[in-house]
Amino acid sequence: MEAAEIISGVYHLNFPTQQVLASTFLRFQEHYESPQFRDKIFSLDEFRKWYIANSENGKKTGKFTYYEDWTGFNIPSYVLAPFYQGLFDPLSEPEKSFLKIFADKKEAKFYVIGTFGDCRAAESALEHEIAHGLFYIDEGYKLKVLRILAAVKPEDKARIRTHFMDGGGYDEKVIEDEMHAHLATEPEYFTGRSLMIDDLPKVHRQLRKIFDAYFDKHTKK
Repeated sequence: MEAAEIISGVYHLNFPTQQVLASTFLRFQEHYESPQFRDKIFSLDEFRKWYIANSENGKKTGKFTYYEDWTGFNIPSYVLAPFYQGLFDPLSEPEKSFLKIFADKKEAKFYVIGTFGDCRAAESALEHEIAHGLFYIDEGYKLKVLRILAAVKPEDKARIRTHFMDGGGYDEKVIEDEMHAHLATEPEYFTGRSLMIDDLPKVHRQLRKIFDAYFDKHTKK
């Protein structure tokens, strides 16, 4: 994997393949945002069984499709604490390699995003993950985003929340962050899934303006 501080406080790990990316991030990511395993200690086997039974593709195929289902990952630094404490032993070799990268930053607040392959060919995916990073590391960014989301109609939010929570993807606590990242960087996600919200183009423009401003701010530090 290749690691770089892509903007101040946000570290980007790029992997050669989607399989390597997803298998490395799996337990870090699901300890952070899984509706079943958030804040819990679990084994890969436990997660595998649950994912087959609860994810959309798992229910369709009866197979573990996680490594093909997810193309980008994002976690706040506090998620790493129980892994450093040995609570997730035994660690896989990829997990050990991941933790070594940030071993000297255990007390710092930062964000980690993960993608695979040529990032230039997946710019929107990378921007989506950076939006998550900004939401975590910059309180000013987060507050401005939340003000815009507060204006979205409750019925529209409810449909989007149901969409994100169905299929074993996200815990309730990360829904607003996930909603904002899609709206700011890839509004076509909503149109492609018939999840239209009132004045989607306007909401996207507002969030995109904030994203661009704070991306520039953190790039120039």
